[in-house]
Amino acid sequence: MTFDMLPNKIVRKPPRLATAVWPDCGKAFELNEFYRLYESSGGEVGEAYIVFWTTKEIEEYESIRAEMYPATWRIFASDGGGSYFGFCDEADKPHFFSCDPVDPMGSVTWLGLWPEFIRRVSMANYV
Repeated sequence: MTFDMLPNKIVRKPPRLATAVWPDCGKAFELNEFYRLYESSGGEVGEAYIVFWTTKEIEEYESIRAEMYPATWRIFASDGGGSYFGFCDEADKPHFFSCDPVDPMGSVTWLGLWPEFIRRVSMANYV
């Protein structure tokens, strides 16, 4: 897995266990690998802007997430404007989505698996 397309990555020293953030998803899950190597990332990816939250920010948002979203949905990033990015870990592989934090269940756009998610974000095709 390469994260070369993600700008301004903050390297984690030392790396942590690959399943430290979302253990149920396994160490092969792309975001577990990302957070094993990096603390966060933020900047332009193609035509869009995306900020991968720090693990501390993810943990701080957890109580809000639990009130607003189904239990299997996880939020990990935003576009710095009006969209959050998350994934649903109900299926055999986590599927990514974008949503509006003001109307989270009414504005969900499903973005597919990791490669499709990155492709659609880079084209600003996620709302």
